[in-house]
Amino acid sequence: MVTGASGAGKSTVLAELARQDLGHAVRCVEFDSVGVPEGADTAWRHSAVEHWVDRAVDLQSSGVHLLLCGQVPLGELLAAPSAERLDGLEVCLLHCSPEVRRDRLRRRGEPEDALIHHVRFGEWFLRHTLDPSHSPDVIRVPSPTPMRWDRWEGWTEDDPRWAAHVIDTDALTATEAAGQVAAWARAALERSAA
Repeated sequence: MVTGASGAGKSTVLAELARQDLGHAVRCVEFDSVGVPEGADTAWRHSAVEHWVDRAVDLQSSGVHLLLCGQVPLGELLAAPSAERLDGLEVCLLHCSPEVRRDRLRRRGEPEDALIHHVRFGEWFLRHTLDPSHSPDVIRVPSPTPMRWDRWEGWTEDDPRWAAHVIDTDALTATEAAGQVAAWARAALERSAA
């Protein structure tokens, strides 16, 4: 999973990654390619996360890895009902400073009054990725998807099961960011093959 809040560089990196040889059979996909309905909320994201985890389970049976780029917090990924069927999972968080996030989102045409919400979510996203006890209520909302929050409830930031690689994209070009993500992905794929 390559994740992060809006403006961190996920879509840009995905376009570059799809052209790279990662040394294994890998399907690179955009989380939102399932179609995002009007009014999509956290509960909708839970169902979409489960869709993608279930897809990854299907692919792993044929020896193909799924590299998913999208706005999926680590806690949601681990809590997806089908996650326990995965042979393994790895997470890479793309993060940028509030200033860079605002600038990137302005260039994308994001309304000015929405920027503060993106910035706040981006800062929460980083803190949650580093520490599972940081405001889990942001994602633990009522949902028709039977999320398994108990899988990581009580974990602390030093728990080895709660791990993610963080890449600060502030000063990176798209090619440089994709290179760092590709290096992370190759190392993760090698670990899974060992």
